[in-house]
Amino acid sequence: MTTNFSLQAFEDSANDGGDCRFWYAHQLMSWLGYDSWQSFQGVITKAMGSCTRLGLDPTEAFTREEVIEGGKTVKTYRLTRFACLLVSMTADSKKPEVAEAKAALAAIADTLIQQRVESADLARLETREDLKIAEKAMTGAARDGGLQTTEFGIFKDAGFRGMYNMSLRDLQAHKGMPQGKTLYDFMGLEELAGNLFRVTQTAARIKSKKVSGLNSLQRTAQDVGSEVRRIMIQNSGTAPEHLAIEEDVQGVQKRLKKVDREMKKLDKPKAKKKSK
Repeated sequence: MTTNFSLQAFEDSANDGGDCRFWYAHQLMSWLGYDSWQSFQGVITKAMGSCTRLGLDPTEAFTREEVIEGGKTVKTYRLTRFACLLVSMTADSKKPEVAEAKAALAAIADTLIQQRVESADLARLETREDLKIAEKAMTGAARDGGLQTTEFGIFKDAGFRGMYNMSLRDLQAHKGMPQGKTLYDFMGLEELAGNLFRVTQTAARIKSKKVSGLNSLQRTAQDVGSEVRRIMIQNSGTAPEHLAIEEDVQGVQKRLKKVDREMKKLDKPKAKKKSK
């Protein structure tokens, strides 16, 4: 197994797919310091999930295939360059090979689109999607506790008041949010994760304590928000309302989609010049 990632070796190992070059996943596994296909399969699956969250078809970037090596059948995937980038961004960054691969492939992406591409981009997209699901679960738990449709705004605002010491409207103004935009879409990873914890724990407490009625549900949401606030300040020394807003997650999606397009162009066969 290799002890480091070589960009030159990576480029030299590209396979000709006719319309676009590709790399084999089982080879990338070795370059990234993994010795078990079972563990690496989890990395592939996670990278495919990131591809889906970007609104891209993962079957175009990750194509199942079987190859014969040493007389044995090896299950693998054909990976586009963008798929290799996603894999490196979702792999174990504690492995030096992964860190080297991620830096090298991200540098290519940065050069192609003139903007930075980081692992936190994928983490933000994943956490934002998890938060959407968690909010639906919290709403369902509150509804089971007797909350009426007209009371949802009051209930949700209580959670923000607990976590931020201000209403959602005041928080949006405090952070300088653009009009008509969703605050969650502009939160950084730390703040998104804090809200995900708040929402999931609010739902859990409502269920476990069998909380019912607007007043009790509102108090529960605010109490959990206050607890999350204390934890965040204790850990980072920064109150959540002072965490800076970041690039809209829709902008992150567009930027990464552009990387995919530009990498495809990079790996397309060069058109032969016509002889005169």
